Amino acid sequence: MYITISPHKTGGNYAQSAGDFVAYLEKENEEKAIGDYEHFFNQYGEEITAAEVIKEIDGNTAKLKKTEPKFYSITINPSQRELQHLQDSKTELKAYTRELMKDYAKAFNR
Repeated sequence: MYITISPHKTGGNYAQSAGDFVAYLEKENEEKAIGDYEHFFNQYGEEITAAEVIKEIDGNTAKLKKTEPKFYSITINPSQRELQHLQDSKTELKAYTRELMKDYAKAFNR
């Protein structure tokens, strides 16, 4: 598995809102029928709207300085072997991602 964690910047400046990034991700759904949309998800829900994603990320900046990133982009790239183990199932991949993120969050409490 290959994982990257990157602070989100726009032109050398840290973005003030996650809106542009969320809009970029939503472009994947432009050509799809509504029933085929790839929705945002988190540990609690499956079909989180883009507006809710933006609101939650933008509202979670209470202790951040203007020179600090407002959010990070985490990219998870399972290997072919890992995908085979998950049987190329979107449901299994989401469950795996949720477990991975739990482990990631636990690392903050070391």
